[in-house]
Amino acid sequence: MEKITKSDYDHLLASIAADDQKSFSMLYDLFCPDLTRHVLSKVNEISVAEDIVHDLFLSLWKNRKNLLEIESLPAYLFSSCRYLVLAYYRKRATQEKYVDFLDYEFADSSLAIEDRLYYRYILDMIESEIENLPEKCREIFKLSRSSFLTNRQIAEKLAISESTVENHINKAIKRLRTITKKHFLFFLFF
Repeated sequence: MEKITKSDYDHLLASIAADDQKSFSMLYDLFCPDLTRHVLSKVNEISVAEDIVHDLFLSLWKNRKNLLEIESLPAYLFSSCRYLVLAYYRKRATQEKYVDFLDYEFADSSLAIEDRLYYRYILDMIESEIENLPEKCREIFKLSRSSFLTNRQIAEKLAISESTVENHINKAIKRLRTITKKHFLFFLFF
């Protein structure tokens, strides 16, 4: 196999930027195996590695109009994978802390059964209310609070403005505050 030059990459990126799906498939076939092996060496789980690489290529396709700005395609792809792996571990660590917190809270024998049930009820109520948010609002809120994306990252991912992201998050928080306030006031008197 002959060595691929920077001009070959530039031509490939220009074709992809012009919506050429065949060129995008060539790019995928060219880099996917190496990127997957690289990510697998960091996460040690094939399904996670494949998901990360898939997310990278999905992002590339969504942002294909900006591909011509890339100086070194291999360096860009591998460094993007590095950031996605870091984001994966950051998200995983936060989820594990949350689970550890819940385990700790429920394992504390000093908490009365009623307190534990009330705590679980409040969490279930909040989760239910999140699911009842309008679809776009729910999606943005989950990306912000569950996936820990910044407003800018959410805006880029969904191709909307940052102010729209902020409006949806504020709308969700306001609704959750209203619902939880009612329940907290109710339980305050009993």
